[in-house]
Amino acid sequence: MTPIEDLIHEHNVIKEMLSIMSKIAGNIETDQGFDTRDVEKIIDFLKYYADKCHHGKEETALFPALVLAGIQEDNGPVGVMLQEHNVGRGYINGLIAGVEDYKKNFANSYGLVSACLTNYVNLLHSHIQKEEDVLFPIANKALSEQKRNEILEQFKIIEEEVIGHADIEQYHELLKQLKIKYIDSASQ
Repeated sequence: MTPIEDLIHEHNVIKEMLSIMSKIAGNIETDQGFDTRDVEKIIDFLKYYADKCHHGKEETALFPALVLAGIQEDNGPVGVMLQEHNVGRGYINGLIAGVEDYKKNFANSYGLVSACLTNYVNLLHSHIQKEEDVLFPIANKALSEQKRNEILEQFKIIEEEVIGHADIEQYHELLKQLKIKYIDSASQ
């Protein structure tokens, strides 16, 4: 497996969560409500699996290697990706605040939760497409096989230190459960 294949695999997992988030946002928009526990589990997934692990791999290993290989950071694709990671973190923080307010019965928080879910989903769909269509092909050309192997080793360390294999399996199990509840049940 290459670092890019590893990241694309994680993108596929994240996209499954984005589908669930879209369904929950749609439920909120049609006044069907939402389960705060499920949204809190999604927040945990976003904070640890998507951000600290996946984005952490990119920010700690891939992006610095690309910059060293001569790929422009500030006004280039790396800079755009870093900026979008920060925007996504803002939506996660908004989602956290919205859920906390909702639990305190603040009526306006309902819309905040839906907006943060929708905005995050839209951002990540666009972000993933840019990475897969633009940044990853650049990485495959710019990085030697030796450098790709070094990055993959860094990825393994990041994965183990940040999240651990047991937690990754728990996130995959959470995804299965939420998919059954929100996606599979909706298609029946």
